[in-house]
Amino acid sequence: MVWSSSSREKKSATKRELGGAAAAGGMLGLALVGPVAGVLVGVTGAAVVSTTNGRVGKIARASGEAIASTGDQIQQWNEKYQIRSKTSEVVKSTSQRLKKEWDEKHHVILEKTVETTSNAIVQGCNKLSKMLKA
Repeated sequence: MVWSSSSREKKSATKRELGGAAAAGGMLGLALVGPVAGVLVGVTGAAVVSTTNGRVGKIARASGEAIASTGDQIQQWNEKYQIRSKTSEVVKSTSQRLKKEWDEKHHVILEKTVETTSNAIVQGCNKLSKMLKA
């Protein structure tokens, strides 16, 4: 919680608002500044702004709630249509097919690289899903 300079009221954002605002800020920072600095600045800025009073704080909390609601909807779609597991299966089978074609064409063994890449993509999807659930 942060004390507003314009009033002495505390304003606290809900966990959903903070999480959503941090995700939105991180995406905006990523788009504007780049991966590492952008995400760190965006997430930190969104968390700070969402706990302040005034228009900026209201906008941050509203956008945070919108992002959290979007995450809820994505989670419901995933539960209904098994998007995450189907996507994981497609990525894995596609990478295995591409690996086989590449190996046959270039006589190179890329098994470890493909496995590592597939695992990284799956882990990234899982982390995104967990972040959207929070």
